[in-house]
Amino acid sequence: MPLVTWNDSFSVGIPEIDRQHKQLIEQLNTLIDALDANQSLDKIQTIVQFIERYATQHFRYEEDRLHCCQCPVVQGAAHRQFTQVLQEVKDELEQKGTGPSLTTKVQEHLLDWLIHHIKQIDNQIQPHLSETSSSSRQRPD
Repeated sequence: MPLVTWNDSFSVGIPEIDRQHKQLIEQLNTLIDALDANQSLDKIQTIVQFIERYATQHFRYEEDRLHCCQCPVVQGAAHRQFTQVLQEVKDELEQKGTGPSLTTKVQEHLLDWLIHHIKQIDNQIQPHLSETSSSSRQRPD
């Protein structure tokens, strides 16, 4: 059961970025569900690796869009914060395996961070980007 379900309050008004955000939320929910269900370490690591690749592509896509339109909203430091916590999750998985502290870290430091980031920071980018500029570059699958 997903902790967070996509709704219109998360929309930044740019369909491609909204689609990417929705995918990240779904994958973080999938990871939390897998941790709660004590799924295999291999399965959990596969989900984490997907999130890592997808988030990296998404952040690059978003930052490229902002750079192209000279948007004053700075994203790089915030995106690096997410990536750093994700690396901590990977390290904890390798060293300690799964457990309640890992589930809490994913929920509070990744999923909650992403929701806050979308609502507080990413919602400021819409006026600076048009759909034509956001769809003209390569995007994550």
